Amino acid sequence: MTVFQPQNSNFEHVVRDSFSRQPFMELIGARLDVLKPGVCEIVVDRQRGLTQQHGFFHGGLVSSLADSAAGYAAFSLYPENSTVLTVDFKVNFLNPSEGERLRARSEVIRAGKKIFHLKGDVFAEKEGGVVHCLTGMFTMMCMLGKSDAPNLGRETVGSA
Repeated sequence: MTVFQPQNSNFEHVVRDSFSRQPFMELIGARLDVLKPGVCEIVVDRQRGLTQQHGFFHGGLVSSLADSAAGYAAFSLYPENSTVLTVDFKVNFLNPSEGERLRARSEVIRAGKKIFHLKGDVFAEKEGGVVHCLTGMFTMMCMLGKSDAPNLGRETVGSA
């Protein structure tokens, strides 16, 4: 594992602040569990509303957690006055996501000036073990000069 140096000494505050403003992460009860330069882990506990018809965590949720973990792993290395945006990702589901908790872990494998490449994995944690559910590759873009604050110029769904 390559050790990366963050360009923003305040990266932990910036990343945690951004994560706290994501309504989707709040909706699903996700928590930012581990954050180091170039590494992020996000966990979510099992809730019935996060499952599909067979009782497994929904695949869309599993890939969303991996995407967010990758985004925040990359964002931890970005300079001040920037934000992160997913360019693309490719995931493979390895096993059903069955357990009490999901843990998405991502780490930067190459940091460029604007484009960052990451690998990510999701594990289902349950009593008696851990099951590797998803693996993938992620590409993130550093949007320099763009605020990570909410886009107040857009209307939200349901607003009057």
